[in-house]
Amino acid sequence: MKKILFLLAGSLLTAQQTSELLSNTWYISKIVTSSGQTTNTPFIDNGVPGTTFNSAGGTSYVINSKYYNTSMMGFGVMPGSNNLIKTSSSCTLLFYNGGNAAPVRAYDQKNCDIYGLGPYASIYSYQITTNGNVKTLIMTDPSGNKIYYNNTNQLSTKEVSTATKTFKTYPNPVKEVLNIENIEKNLSLKIYDLSGKLVFETITNSSKISIDTSSLPKGQYVVMMENYKSNSFIKE
Repeated sequence: MKKILFLLAGSLLTAQQTSELLSNTWYISKIVTSSGQTTNTPFIDNGVPGTTFNSAGGTSYVINSKYYNTSMMGFGVMPGSNNLIKTSSSCTLLFYNGGNAAPVRAYDQKNCDIYGLGPYASIYSYQITTNGNVKTLIMTDPSGNKIYYNNTNQLSTKEVSTATKTFKTYPNPVKEVLNIENIEKNLSLKIYDLSGKLVFETITNSSKISIDTSSLPKGQYVVMMENYKSNSFIKE
């Protein structure tokens, strides 16, 4: 009888743990290597798609960790723990040729490696923390590398998913004032750095807008606007 009760308790705990994984759509936010190096998710054309966990029948599950490519890992959950036993893995092989290409490709490879390099039956672990309405999922591979996800997408795909219009930015590179032309009034305009941090936000008031970039650090930035394709510029 004690053994039956123990098995039932383990099954209930496993169900509670996996239900939180399955009931959320997760968005990859950063990767921290075992040495402590942190890489925030680089900006990618069309935004970051949602990562999902799906049941594969019984106690088997699959994570589809999505960035540009999708890194897939099949696993079982060890009863009474936050440990996952790897049963299979694969990664799609699309080649990204969009904006911000070099950081995107490097980050994409890390996403594939974390789930793909661990051998069959290796142990992964996960942790879910909550801060207000935001949940953070931390997946740890056998080597100690960590991949973080949030249940909200910082770089929303809504702004660019159906965009067909284009606008002009100049000069590029820019030292002080960035001009943006061929736009409409009353649109949300946002500028992000390549880590996904919002550094500027305004509402357009005419067909042209000038933005003082003198306070921005040197580097590459992405301009996003409702109903328009994103555009990038370099700050010197």
